Amino acid sequence: MIRLTALGDVVLAEPALRALRQLHPGAPIDFVTEAHYAALAARALPVDTVIGWDRRGEDAGWKGVERVKARLPSEHYGLIIDLQGKLRTRTLAHRLVAGRRLFLQKRTPLRAILSVFGHDPPQKQRHSTQLYLDVLRPLGALEGFDPRPRLGLPRPAHEGLRIGLAPGASHATKEWPLPYFQALSQGLIAARPHAGLWLIGGPGERAKLEALRSSPVPFAPDDPTTLDVLALTERIAGLDLLISVDTGPAHLAAALGVPTVVLFGPTSSVRWGPLGPPHRALSLSLDCSPCSNTGGARCPRPDRDLACQKSLDVEQVLAEALQVLESLGR
Repeated sequence: MIRLTALGDVVLAEPALRALRQLHPGAPIDFVTEAHYAALAARALPVDTVIGWDRRGEDAGWKGVERVKARLPSEHYGLIIDLQGKLRTRTLAHRLVAGRRLFLQKRTPLRAILSVFGHDPPQKQRHSTQLYLDVLRPLGALEGFDPRPRLGLPRPAHEGLRIGLAPGASHATKEWPLPYFQALSQGLIAARPHAGLWLIGGPGERAKLEALRSSPVPFAPDDPTTLDVLALTERIAGLDLLISVDTGPAHLAAALGVPTVVLFGPTSSVRWGPLGPPHRALSLSLDCSPCSNTGGARCPRPDRDLACQKSLDVEQVLAEALQVLESLGR
């Protein structure tokens, strides 16, 4: 199976891997993913071998396809499943001998061509885990299969109440305004004075996390932006609640069994939201949203000025977070 990026998508591929185990018990599974996520995949996903693809390093370009192919345990596979569906992953799939190949196809050929030119209407009918499971339909029936991702990692015991805040995202339009997060942190401490607040994010979010840390509310002093993906996952596993925008840590938390409150604006909560209680997906469901599959650098409606995020008020998010904590007896 091939699924390179992004972090959330790798996590959301877990049900498809679990289903593959059910459909072909005993068959070894090799998993090709982004090199950054290889350690996490090897530790937490139901696979036998993980092959990292360093797309921006030694495996860059089309020669990288051959390098990855050379690192695979075999050149002959009974089945190859490409959940990325990009040109280079399709090339790898066709460079190997296979009894059967299955590919993720999110768009018709015409829509795929139009997406190259910026016309890419958001897909909002089915959750991403279901889109991945749909690829496996030709292999057998999966009625009643649980599509909720779950990672095979323990949650460490700890004292007190730990609440995580993940304000950053890979695309600017998915971010809730930072002053709102600052006000939210103050509201959380006012409601739960003995709670510990933990920042969650990567190197690209360092400035946002430092700005949030400058507020009068005390945060855990360590710097999460220095952690690799596996260490960040372990940090998230130690939380009792994560409040996040639509980003990788939210998918990690839900798959680890950490309750989440996830804030959606330009992207679809139907496609990307956490599945089932105690999780909450918050969206204003404006008539102009969702407007994107992944988010972007700026709001496509200047007249709305990112209303899908800016109109989601702090009190509403705080109330949802407190309801989750109360449902858990916290």
